[in-house]
Amino acid sequence: MQQAQDTGSRMQTINDDERIRDHLANERTYLAWLRTGLSTMGFGVVIAKLRFLFPAEELTSPSANVIHASNIGFFFAIVGLFIVMIAGWRYAVVQDQIRRKSYRSSKRIVIALSFCVIALGMMIVWYLLQG
Repeated sequence: MQQAQDTGSRMQTINDDERIRDHLANERTYLAWLRTGLSTMGFGVVIAKLRFLFPAEELTSPSANVIHASNIGFFFAIVGLFIVMIAGWRYAVVQDQIRRKSYRSSKRIVIALSFCVIALGMMIVWYLLQG
């Protein structure tokens, strides 16, 4: 019985070794997504702190048509956190698919995150046009 388990374990290792480039590419992709998420969160903090660099914004009365930097920064931080969460989930899914030799790319995630980033970019443009 022990030999059967060892053989199964060795078989899994051999299969992983045959696809080691795929696993390493998956890891690099995960790290790129992680860097993107962390950068987005960091950019959100920088944008949120803009109100301290431009105190005149605090002197204006809040109105419904004005986007404040702190709101944009908050949305950037949320999207960055979402990207980090998706990156970890996607890494695990792709790793499992590589092991089962059944990899399928996913357009939905890329399109959804692209729309989120486009929306954030539009908020920045709107913010800049207000001044």
